[in-house]
Amino acid sequence: MYAADAANAPFVLDEAYRSAGMAAGAMLAGWLSERALDTGLGIPGIAPLAGLLGLYVGRAIWSWTGWAAGPLIVGVPVLPALVGTFAVCTALKLVGLGLTGVRR
Repeated sequence: MYAADAANAPFVLDEAYRSAGMAAGAMLAGWLSERALDTGLGIPGIAPLAGLLGLYVGRAIWSWTGWAAGPLIVGVPVLPALVGTFAVCTALKLVGLGLTGVRR
């Protein structure tokens, strides 16, 4: 039983490294997008969550275009992740503008 666990150890570590790199890249993209657009929402942790959601939104948007994914970092395409994160932060910016109400 121990030999079976030891045989899978390199795969598990590679997968953990890939997942951690993907999460770190998504959080960095979310932070950059939130800083650039300034969503106006004072919710702690909104930038990393926007980055993680942007990974999936960006892949969906990019698949509609049919373009090449571009460079990969830790197995994650960089351009679709940035596009998705900017799309999520743009939606959050619109929500933030709606929450502030009408200016008189």
